[in-house]
Amino acid sequence: MIRIVSLSILLAFAVCPTVLGRTWTDRTGKSHVEAELVTVRGGKAYLEKADGTVSAVPLQRLSIKDLAYLAAMPKYESQVKPFLTQEASSQPSEPASPTMATIDVETPSASGSIRQFRSDRWGYKGLAFSSDGAYLVSLGSNNLIVMDINASTKTEYEIDSGMRSSLTFTPDGKRLIAGSHDGNVLVWQFGDDGQLTPEKQFSIYQGEIKSIVVSPDNQHVLTIHAPSVACLWQLDTGKVLARYSDFAFNSGAAARFSRHGGLAMVSDGRVAAVIDIDTANILQRMSLSRGSGQFAAVSPDGSLIATGRIYDIHYFQTQTGAQSATGKGNETLWSAAFSPDGNRLLSGGRENVKLWDAETGAMLQEFAMGDGGYVKYVAFSPDGIHIAAIGGPIGKLVEVFRLPQRR
Repeated sequence: MIRIVSLSILLAFAVCPTVLGRTWTDRTGKSHVEAELVTVRGGKAYLEKADGTVSAVPLQRLSIKDLAYLAAMPKYESQVKPFLTQEASSQPSEPASPTMATIDVETPSASGSIRQFRSDRWGYKGLAFSSDGAYLVSLGSNNLIVMDINASTKTEYEIDSGMRSSLTFTPDGKRLIAGSHDGNVLVWQFGDDGQLTPEKQFSIYQGEIKSIVVSPDNQHVLTIHAPSVACLWQLDTGKVLARYSDFAFNSGAAARFSRHGGLAMVSDGRVAAVIDIDTANILQRMSLSRGSGQFAAVSPDGSLIATGRIYDIHYFQTQTGAQSATGKGNETLWSAAFSPDGNRLLSGGRENVKLWDAETGAMLQEFAMGDGGYVKYVAFSPDGIHIAAIGGPIGKLVEVFRLPQRR
């Protein structure tokens, strides 16, 4: 295992800590380990490294918290405050959260199965909640199915038979993107009433698309292609900006953009890589384990990667590369997804889904599926209240569960 010393793998995934002093990270992702502040003058911070060398860093490249740290020092306040104001005003605004849909249930406080959607044809593949939690979408053999959760109805849209793969909604909820076994991508407009309108189609890269994620600004897409390639491309044009190889995506395949979209993390459960979106370069790679396992999942803030290892779930801290917890199971686990707050993990086993504590690895609750077979697709609703899974020997059941209310 490679121990990651710097904090750049977490930069912009979560709120950056004040790291000036022994270790600090600038806004471009460059890390300065064991450095100490010497002085501030002429719009630059002069830092002395452990080897005695001094480097000058423009103040505009420091994070808000580091600028605030410097501005709190009376002798630097007048020099730093103008940069602090500029940086604060230039921060991307948080997108407005959509109003969550109300799902009617007999007993709102109770947990368990609340909806079942069965396929009349070949089984479902891929699973995604709409941004307001009102709809679920999955792929059939030659169709795309939109399920209205509250009304317990579904609408089918015919597509090419080669489209059975994975899908996701854009963060703004206005588009649905689906990937195929041959690397093609279809994009639909998604209406407030759950109606789909075909928009465009792109050929990104040969190989089954195992996972799709979209940047917070709805401009960039990462697709993960079996067996070994991840592609970064523009949503509006389909232009491929970069391809990244040396992965093993036959089983584990996960990606996540940072909160403001400046970075992305890709993992196959064996290794993880951080990508700078502006330059399309890989900033950092880290080793997690020797094998890829059955699945990989990245927490929303990028601080944890969960991987399936036969019966167990291994959690790795991306800041250090160290394993932080293990979820001990009694059966093979085939799929997983983090909750929106990153505190819980949902896994799919045989005829069941399980809820885990991501910090301790403890199993919290188990839900039995209405069909037998392995559960290879699971998803959390955006508000974390509901979960969905695909069960059955050939995936002919999408089942929705309500989670127990958290105190």
